[in-house]
Amino acid sequence: MGAWQEFLRITAALDEVVHQSVSDHNRASVIENIDKLLETRANLLPKLKTPSKEEETLVKEVKQRDLKINQKLELLFDRLKRDMRNNKKQKSSKQRYVNPYQSVSSYDGIYVDHKK
Repeated sequence: MGAWQEFLRITAALDEVVHQSVSDHNRASVIENIDKLLETRANLLPKLKTPSKEEETLVKEVKQRDLKINQKLELLFDRLKRDMRNNKKQKSSKQRYVNPYQSVSSYDGIYVDHKK
């Protein structure tokens, strides 16, 4: 099997993994699979040579799939960032609910006379 065919096979597998539905329960496994496939693709890049005439169609298909993969990865990344932000907000809100006077200064409400 040629290097371009192998690259296309890995790209197709990555395309399938990226386009599956992601929930809170399977997010870690999906990200792990994506990471493995991207690492495999990165290791295969140095082996790729200039495509021949027969491999031009494979290269075009790889480019088309790569655009779709990049768009989907951006959406997944944005969703992950939003979830992380929400988690951080929930954590701080919960902490303020448990201890509402945590951020109040100890001098709050105390009269200090600076004149002597």
